[in-house]
Amino acid sequence: METISIHKLWSTQLQDSVNCLAVGKPFMEDFSEENDVLIGTTAGRVLILNQTKPVECLLETKGGSIQSIKLHDLTGYGALDLAVGDCDGVVTLFSKQKILSKRELGSAITDIVVYNDLVGGCEIIAGDMNGIVTSFQQHDALWKINISEESSKLTTLATKGRKSPSIRCMLSTIIKDRFNMDMACLLVCDGWPLVHFIQNGERIMSLRTPTVIQSLCSGNFLDSNGLNKLKHAIKRRENEEKLDMQQVLMAGKDGFVYIMVNFEILQWIKVGFSITNILRWRPSSIKEESTDLLICTGHSNQVLIFQNGEKIAMIPTSDWPHAVTLGDVNADGKDELILGLLDQTIDVYECSMMNSGV
Repeated sequence: METISIHKLWSTQLQDSVNCLAVGKPFMEDFSEENDVLIGTTAGRVLILNQTKPVECLLETKGGSIQSIKLHDLTGYGALDLAVGDCDGVVTLFSKQKILSKRELGSAITDIVVYNDLVGGCEIIAGDMNGIVTSFQQHDALWKINISEESSKLTTLATKGRKSPSIRCMLSTIIKDRFNMDMACLLVCDGWPLVHFIQNGERIMSLRTPTVIQSLCSGNFLDSNGLNKLKHAIKRRENEEKLDMQQVLMAGKDGFVYIMVNFEILQWIKVGFSITNILRWRPSSIKEESTDLLICTGHSNQVLIFQNGEKIAMIPTSDWPHAVTLGDVNADGKDELILGLLDQTIDVYECSMMNSGV
């Protein structure tokens, strides 16, 4: 049996609010080994932070409050470029610290993901407050879909009240289709209790969810025994082996984490507070046969960590964690957990898994 050890590496208090986080080495101008923490703030600035140097302003978008940032090699030159979405509805792409392009989408950006297809291509996908999802590359618009319209079409008279059209979360992932073939897909959730499956700008399927979904992630979270507990129809196997197929997890506004198995959404973990972020974490020290860890944050002064549906750790925080990410910030080859709290604090934690010998 493995046990988890968590240790706070460092903490910094900022003058700006923390809206979103990323970890990496943008633009490759700095050749130090440590990655930087990038912080999107309400002032339209991207700050850069490292344990070994004070907070600096990396760049200014000349726009509104920054809602989402993503690091990715968008130009194909090997360096990490930066996609920044703001409250004015503008996505700005930066390469080598220069503005590569600006794209106006019309309403506040709520999420940005990089979509990867099965043949190595990538698209930048932005969701906005009006429920529009837009796909583009650095100079080309690809497609656009109105998710709020799709949700409205699918709802019944039994659905009470007007729901928010705003895109809550998106996930680019590869899942198995009904014929057990790999399928690259974009999952999108808005203010309705639905998850939409998008390919090439078309909605190919939608599933009802028990509540509004506020965060999505994918990984190997179930072993065969855990799957057996969820679906009693499946024969129990003798060994508790990690399942090869990835599962998609969904964080509910109602305080539950849901898991999708064979396109069926099942209640899995009771967290106990409205969940705003879930993340897959796989520490390098974890056994190969062990399932991934799940990080949950939301409307509570704590971070909860689960494995196989069981809580294995709790990290108390000074305020609600508003932004959460993972990345190797101290060049030790292991991903650290980085939290941006509502009280403008950045906390960095390291985690290791140890064999207890039981």
